[in-house]
Amino acid sequence: MQLSKFIFSTVLIIFNHVIFTKCGTFGGNGLYSLFTGNKLYYVGFFEFNFFYVDLAGVSLDTDTIIDKSKWVDLTEIKPQPGIDSNIPLLSKDNEKLIILDNTDDDVNAYTFHTTSNQWEVNPTKVIKNKEFVDLGEWVSDENTGISYSFLDSTMSIFDSINLTLTKGVSTPENLSADIRIFEDSAQVLLNGQILFIGGGFSSFKNPMSSILMYNTRTDTWQMMNTVGETPEGRIKHTAVSTSDGRIIVFGGISNSLPASPQLSILDTSKTPYEWSTPMIENPFTLSDHAAVMVNNYMIVAFGINTRETIPTLIDNNNIYKLDIRDPLKYKWSFLSGFDSSDNFDSSLDVFKPTNSTPIKASVDSASRLRTRNTVIIVYAVMVFICISVLIFYKARQYRRKIKNKMNTYHQNISSNENISNNENISINEELEKSMT
Repeated sequence: MQLSKFIFSTVLIIFNHVIFTKCGTFGGNGLYSLFTGNKLYYVGFFEFNFFYVDLAGVSLDTDTIIDKSKWVDLTEIKPQPGIDSNIPLLSKDNEKLIILDNTDDDVNAYTFHTTSNQWEVNPTKVIKNKEFVDLGEWVSDENTGISYSFLDSTMSIFDSINLTLTKGVSTPENLSADIRIFEDSAQVLLNGQILFIGGGFSSFKNPMSSILMYNTRTDTWQMMNTVGETPEGRIKHTAVSTSDGRIIVFGGISNSLPASPQLSILDTSKTPYEWSTPMIENPFTLSDHAAVMVNNYMIVAFGINTRETIPTLIDNNNIYKLDIRDPLKYKWSFLSGFDSSDNFDSSLDVFKPTNSTPIKASVDSASRLRTRNTVIIVYAVMVFICISVLIFYKARQYRRKIKNKMNTYHQNISSNENISNNENISINEELEKSMT
């Protein structure tokens, strides 16, 4: 019994190691995108990867493919914040990228200047309330320089001008105790309203027929019912807003399958808000990706190819653009990408500034895939060994049990024979006595 418990515990330990091993790739839900000053920034918040794609001189209205020389690695720029990367945000002037590092006592702001490509030497201490404030994904208001992050029933509010961090007073529970906001809800800010779209947990998905909204001006919550071609609930999707009031929801999965439809439009210029499914040229599926608006294009990058079955093609290493100029017809086009098989030294094949060193295999898709496969094989072998040991142990126990039963049986037979012999002797003795 003790051996069975030991084997079971060992299998669980190995399984947990497989689950929590960092086998992520350049795609997946580990990169966050920001656009400012003709630079398309990507920041990894599971592992600290930091680079940008230079769009200067690139016309998105043409079929121009961005060359790899436009990919600029910033990961090793010195000095750099010695922190586990959190999700970044932009300052009001869009010239500073800020990452907040929060502890139980303090919150520090690490600032990166996008014009000089340099971090400030020392972080700035953020003024905050005494109570601890949790931080999640940020949505920013470019007009006010204020960013919002909702996590664990708390709306955190960061003022990038005065470097203050506060929290909202109201919560969604004030509206209804049954309302739940999941971390994978897509959040988008439009006209002072933050919309929480989709999200879920396990088999439960928030319905897309009603949208929870937070009013940043009044610190209040409301629920907006929608009409039209309501899309399927989903997780691992994105949502971006356009200047004319459209919200573009793309990608995601539902019950381990690509959510349907993959592209939906929510028109907030109508009351109630109305869903529609437009015509799409060159459609494809994606999840766990990053998305950001650049003029009249939604730029989507990395993530998981949800319909792909070939292991080496599951991780998306490309950047695509969606032309949204025609509200009745949307068009996908390839914009840029890299092929890790071209990298002899297993590093990201991009231009490196003079004070930067290459990103090593931490962003190499092929290397990550080999690591993941190796871990899975080791896990399978260990499980096989554990099961074999358990079977051998059980078989040995069974044989021992049978042997003990046989020994007991023979002992009983021997004992019965002895008793019978003794009884016969006693009878014979009695007969002899009676005859005499």
